[in-house]
Amino acid sequence: MSKNFSAKINIQNPPKAKPKEYYIRLKDESSDPRFTVLDWEYTFDKREDSFGTAEGKDPKLNFRRAFIPEAGHLWVSCDFAGQELKIVANLSGEKRWIDAFRHGEDIHKATAEAIWGKENYKPELRKAAKTINFAVLYGTGAKSLGESLGVTEKEAQGYIDSFFIGLPNIKKLFNRMQMLAERNGEVTNLYGRKRRLKQYINRWGKITPAGKRRSVNFPVQSMGAEIVKIALIKIYDNILTNEKYKDKVLFMSTIHDEINFSVDPKYIEEAVSEISKNMNHTIPGRPIPVETDIEIGTSMGLLWGFTQDKETLKLTPQYTPI
Repeated sequence: MSKNFSAKINIQNPPKAKPKEYYIRLKDESSDPRFTVLDWEYTFDKREDSFGTAEGKDPKLNFRRAFIPEAGHLWVSCDFAGQELKIVANLSGEKRWIDAFRHGEDIHKATAEAIWGKENYKPELRKAAKTINFAVLYGTGAKSLGESLGVTEKEAQGYIDSFFIGLPNIKKLFNRMQMLAERNGEVTNLYGRKRRLKQYINRWGKITPAGKRRSVNFPVQSMGAEIVKIALIKIYDNILTNEKYKDKVLFMSTIHDEINFSVDPKYIEEAVSEISKNMNHTIPGRPIPVETDIEIGTSMGLLWGFTQDKETLKLTPQYTPI
């Protein structure tokens, strides 16, 4: 890939709901309860005792704030971090991605380096690589990708070609799924779910472009759906029907790969640990577990990232020190 390509990247169409930077401090009697989670308060302005910054959702024009937990509870949101990309890494055995996930590296940066080379890496290329990762996964064509990146169709096709050159096992996976779809008129995910694609086989016995996109996307997206369903069954059996957590942990909703709960703060450390144990998923015989990220807040629209120590169960805000 020519170095000139990276200079032309111009990311367009930014997400509508832009994240907002908050300052974090220890709570006190002056803290606003809407922006206070456990022992910490998130403020818009820097205070004398602010010790870090944390990313959260902008409270303005934030429809998710309409969804609130039970009185006295906190909203806990757990989602499968990088679920679809981890599934692709597991299915393909692509070493670059597997190494990146194993070492906690940024998968979009790893893709940018695979496409443009480590020596050419710069932050704006990470944004482009993230767009390319999902474009390839969903079968987005060069024309649509070019419009998203602000480059020509030819240049966008160059990025797609470089993606597959830099990550060859993913290309092999996609080719295999398309071949099976063409041969059998269907594809099957690892857990046995099928997608029939005979309507996408033309009269010459060849799979159409629309069929190719579906044959590649289905094994990934359907596996994501299986993982969420398995998690919900485990949560129902082990938490929601457990008398110990009655009225303490309540199921609120699912959105794609995100499961939301209303949790009594007195039980929150134990509850988050149990939720994570029941949600975390290992695909048999595959190296990368699909694990959860934790966000806690006062509504579905006001949430901040947390990490949990597996031994002490202590919850700690994710923040960047000032």
